[in-house]
Amino acid sequence: MKKPKKFLLFTLISTTALIAAACGNEESNSSASASESGEQNSWEQIEDSGKLVVGTEGLYFPVTYFDETTKELTGFDVEVVRAIGDKLGLEVEFKTMEFDGLLPALRNGQIDVAANDFSITEERLEKFDFTVPVKHSYGSAIVRESDDSGINTVDDLAGKKVGGAATSNYSDYAKEQGAEVVVYTGSDTVLPEIVQGRVDATLNDYLVLIQALEQFDKPGLKLAENVKFSPNSSGLVMQKDSPELKEQLDAALTELIEDGTVTEISLEFLGADVTKPVDVE
Repeated sequence: MKKPKKFLLFTLISTTALIAAACGNEESNSSASASESGEQNSWEQIEDSGKLVVGTEGLYFPVTYFDETTKELTGFDVEVVRAIGDKLGLEVEFKTMEFDGLLPALRNGQIDVAANDFSITEERLEKFDFTVPVKHSYGSAIVRESDDSGINTVDDLAGKKVGGAATSNYSDYAKEQGAEVVVYTGSDTVLPEIVQGRVDATLNDYLVLIQALEQFDKPGLKLAENVKFSPNSSGLVMQKDSPELKEQLDAALTELIEDGTVTEISLEFLGADVTKPVDVE
């Protein structure tokens, strides 16, 4: 794979704790009824169709986005899923949709898997199943280069304005630190706002922010090197109680990690090997 030189800007990664909270009994009931009626489980359906239907946003550079030159969907999660499809002998069909619609689409059976850098959290594990981790990283921030934002550590977020998505786990973290969250839909809007002083920072995955700065390619912004928080692992998401599907995806993904394929893809799109957990003080 050759890394494209031009990309569409990404939207900030968002969390779905609120969405996930709404799906409690419905999932367990549907799973039970499928078992009682003798319907195929999700893996049998996928195997029979020969197709894995994957939901993704397509707007979150460099994890899932459309290349500006080729107009094709690509990115770290996208290429990992394609590699899994090859390993399992399946065609991969991507359905792009708004981030906030991904988990509802998964819950309703419109897609088999959601792939959008979903962090594996206790709240999500109560409602959904995850593959083994495909990426390890941590949170950081982009601030004004002039330092007039006054954000040098996590403690400095208190009282500041942080731009981010409405349902982002990073926005939730900012609120927990005493920041005011101003809602934006993507880096094309929030990064210039930081430069102009309308907000003080934006929080996101460390590796994603580095790529965002490279893509923005304008003066006035920098990574807040000492703002480090929330070591996290992300994976592909599937409906709760999908043991056969999880077994197949985990086996394929584990092989791809062990043979270096995931490392190669992560170096391609994220500039680092994301297959190993990170420590953050």
